[in-house]
Amino acid sequence: MPYISYMDKEIRKYFKLAEDKMNIFGREDHVNFQICDDSLISREHFGIGKEDRNNFSIIDLGSSNGTYLNDRKIEANSTVLLKNGDKITAGHHFFYFLVNIEKQNSSDAVSDVLKRMNQGKGYNTIMCEILGKSKKDKAKT
Repeated sequence: MPYISYMDKEIRKYFKLAEDKMNIFGREDHVNFQICDDSLISREHFGIGKEDRNNFSIIDLGSSNGTYLNDRKIEANSTVLLKNGDKITAGHHFFYFLVNIEKQNSSDAVSDVLKRMNQGKGYNTIMCEILGKSKKDKAKT
């Protein structure tokens, strides 16, 4: 199963790519992966879709500021095959195309939490970041 790996507030996250349709990345509400906090991202910036049984490709959807694959600009409206580990850059955001993800073991997760606590973050703040919730959301539950 293919994924896109990205960082969100110092937390590595994964977005599972749909295999039956084009995955659209951009600013608009209707896209599959919305990027709201970057003025360099177009409404529909780039898409990733399945080419055949084993291959996925990326297409720049005519974005204003371009999409880069491994630091090379993709020509607008042309598709390029993706390989495991490819770096995708759009605006100020970096993504990595992964064919499979390795699950983080529990000792790595605990080390990550302890590292953040040593940086001065509280346990509740860290848990809210991991779960993608605000402290207000946590207080409601």
